[in-house]
Amino acid sequence: MKTTVLLLAGIAMFQIASAQNEVKKAVAGTVKYEETIKLEIHLEGDGAQFANMLPKERKSNKILIFNQDAALYTSDKAAAEDENMALEGEGGMMHIRMMEPDNKMFTDLKNKKQLEQREFMTRMFLIESQMGTSPWKLTGNEKVILGFTCQEAVMEKDSVKTVAWFTPTIPVSAGPSTYNNLPGLVLQVDVKDGNRVITATSVDQDVLDVARLVKPKEGKKVTEAEFREIVDEKMKEMGVENGQVGHAEGATMMIRIQK
Repeated sequence: MKTTVLLLAGIAMFQIASAQNEVKKAVAGTVKYEETIKLEIHLEGDGAQFANMLPKERKSNKILIFNQDAALYTSDKAAAEDENMALEGEGGMMHIRMMEPDNKMFTDLKNKKQLEQREFMTRMFLIESQMGTSPWKLTGNEKVILGFTCQEAVMEKDSVKTVAWFTPTIPVSAGPSTYNNLPGLVLQVDVKDGNRVITATSVDQDVLDVARLVKPKEGKKVTEAEFREIVDEKMKEMGVENGQVGHAEGATMMIRIQK
């Protein structure tokens, strides 16, 4: 009888250890996402004739590197492509360059802090903030993404509705950009009914590029309010010279009108 008890105990300990190893393995890896942002571009004067020729959305490839302590969301440079267009109209020639800014979001999951590197008009900025508590509400809805059973969470903030799908199967509170703080890895996000959609295209729990999982260092340290003020001022300048130029987070459009 003693032998049987010891054997069962040994099996139980082995199962617990195996489960712990699986959890450790599950909270480290790499996720690739496709991000689609709708663009609103308003042109006045000679530029108005080009409005219908301009792209209505921007697609880009992103990557999330994560473990149990930290996560880094950045552009997938291996798959990034700049777009260049030349449109000719009665008023002259419009040259459009659509490029992927070198933005990075580092999340310190252990200390609940975020450090974001943002590129704007060739200038780099560093913005530090606390993760805080996101007002997510679980709906109970489920769906499968890339073979992972995901749960739906909804957040309404400043009249903007955000829907996130996360999987408790990968127990890390990480996700694309600032969409995290949920009991599982976020695999899909829909902001404002499709204005911004981020969807995971692959999940690899066996690959972790530790060398890349570091805080961004390039840029001038500013607050979120200071950064917004810089952007608004520059956009006003561009609006006076070139009409109103749409700027969406994650994509930058540089427009020059030639006559």
